[in-house]
Amino acid sequence: MTTEIAETTPGRGLTHYDLADEAIETYNLTLKDAHETISSLLTDLVNDDPDVILDRQPMRPDLAVSNPADVDVYHWLTVSDETADTIRGALAAIYA
Repeated sequence: MTTEIAETTPGRGLTHYDLADEAIETYNLTLKDAHETISSLLTDLVNDDPDVILDRQPMRPDLAVSNPADVDVYHWLTVSDETADTIRGALAAIYA
């Protein structure tokens, strides 16, 4: 099985996703804090092994076809459930 993590530009609008919502509920975080921590942890994992990202799909595929307003294109990053569990463990170490 796999888990999707939102890839967004810091300081821009954030999108809820299951792993962030789980961190929000478990550790009483804001979406911003949950997402920034998850993104940082994922970046560390990717630096060690770029193959932890199994797939990368645009959140709005229509922008790949036409984007006249030059809207930021965000992506869904697919990782294994094992990678998601590694992130969960790191979140627990940070916030528990």
